Amino acid sequence: MNLLNIFEDVKNSFFGIWQYRERGNTLEIITPYATTNNRFISVFLTKQGDKYIVSDGGWVSSGVYDIKIKDDTCFLKIFYHFKNSYNVEEISSKDGIIYYYNKSVNIIDIPSKIFDLSLFIQNIVSVSEIEFENKEEKNVRELFTSKANDYIKSIVTNLDKIKFNRYLDPHKREVKFNAIYYINDSKVSLLNYVTGSSFSYFSNSIFKANQLYEMAEDTAYKNCISSKITVVDTDADGYIPNKISPYLYHLINHTESEIVEWNSREKLNYLLN
Repeated sequence: MNLLNIFEDVKNSFFGIWQYRERGNTLEIITPYATTNNRFISVFLTKQGDKYIVSDGGWVSSGVYDIKIKDDTCFLKIFYHFKNSYNVEEISSKDGIIYYYNKSVNIIDIPSKIFDLSLFIQNIVSVSEIEFENKEEKNVRELFTSKANDYIKSIVTNLDKIKFNRYLDPHKREVKFNAIYYINDSKVSLLNYVTGSSFSYFSNSIFKANQLYEMAEDTAYKNCISSKITVVDTDADGYIPNKISPYLYHLINHTESEIVEWNSREKLNYLLN
């Protein structure tokens, strides 16, 4: 068998793997591309007006690929690299599901759009399997997030008003808060949790909160912000009052955030009701 025959054999093998499924006015295209957690990638082709849309169907965001999009700095650098490289756009539904997509008015461009979006999904899902942070720190943060969320659920009289792990602006996924309390149709309170397994991680958590509040002021929703609430984990090993007080003072001074220490969490009762 010469090299050309081998090429034809490879081409025919891949051709047989492509599958499709009709879903109303949308065509699901099941590609031969797989992630490192052994999930074959599907993209969804539909036509809206004069545009052809190729999307992930919201599958990455909704967990169909059994991964969770991370919000740590290392992952986001990689995420935006691939997003920009493949010219991928995104849009959020009312229930918070993010759809990644490409679009074109030319039929001839559709194969390349399918290829680009498939590679974007493959890379993002696979990279999400990598642990970028200290395991102990991750456990501390997840535990405090769970405790804070449970406590807030227990005190808020109307649970429809509180949304956890929420974007302030659906078009700016880097501006995401631990919780957003919707006071009414035009006003919200932003909540950030600060914790850390060491002083270094704790201070970095404060810096991140400060940065998120500042970025929120640069969104189209800045006039909707009624208050900023920072919940500080006083049980964490990284909580060293005499060392972190200058950082908290800076946070208060620059963002006008209300500080709620976990050992005085009852303060949330009147801030969120």
